[in-house]
Amino acid sequence: MAKNLLIAVMCVVGILQAQSPAARPAFEVATIKPSADSCNGPGRGGPVGPGRLSMACTTVQTLIQLAFGSFANGSGPGPDPLSIHVIGAPKWLESDHYDLVAKAENDAGLLQMAGPMLQTLLEDRLKLKIHRETRQLPVYVLTVAKSGSRLLPIQEGSCSPIDLNHLPTGPPAPGQALNCGSQRTMRKGVDMTVNAYGMSVADFTGQILSGRLDRPVLDKTGLSGLFDFHLQYSVDDATAPGAAAPAADPAGASIFTALQEQLGLKVSPDTGPVEVLVVDHVEKPSEN
Repeated sequence: MAKNLLIAVMCVVGILQAQSPAARPAFEVATIKPSADSCNGPGRGGPVGPGRLSMACTTVQTLIQLAFGSFANGSGPGPDPLSIHVIGAPKWLESDHYDLVAKAENDAGLLQMAGPMLQTLLEDRLKLKIHRETRQLPVYVLTVAKSGSRLLPIQEGSCSPIDLNHLPTGPPAPGQALNCGSQRTMRKGVDMTVNAYGMSVADFTGQILSGRLDRPVLDKTGLSGLFDFHLQYSVDDATAPGAAAPAADPAGASIFTALQEQLGLKVSPDTGPVEVLVVDHVEKPSEN
């Protein structure tokens, strides 16, 4: 009888152990503290190496957009974080600036650190509770212009796959292929130049266009394959994310005109389904 009871207890323990959830990916050590420097513009990324993530002058809203949007599943890159809507958040979430330094126990890569591990940190340290919803919101729809697409597919071997866990520290050496999916942006006054290499139209839409306009952009072009993009336009702050009031017309071509004339792509205002992040609860980072 005692033997049968012992066997039954061991079976129950085995079942409970099998059903216990796996440990969540987490940093070994992490600090989030108010920025000591004066912060202007978007946050700055610090040293990123195996097992180390650092960001300066960033907002909690940006951290949420990265962790639950751009790198949500430990993969990426996803949409530009600026294009990800965060709803129901207190005002300090996007106005107060913080410095983040986090170290993993192992040599974790950027995808894990900026996604699942950052999620754990925000939920544990800031008591963040968040859920996703799909809402009908103002959007832009990207289609092929009547004149036809002017995009040219990349030449085979012109770019090499990018490894986000081992990002290059500088430009490629002479003769070395560019990384597929990489981008370079140059701004001089209101003049903006964007170059993207070996990128799909869907990624160009989510990672570049949606972060430069005041509403998300949905790719409805039907174009597949990888392309090189070269776009020159004049910045109009009235159509930038977070724009509050119309600005003076820039001297050069707007991004809408440039897309149509240079790439054969048309952007039109519309309404469509957009996944948003809804904040149910969040607390300011405590001193640590």
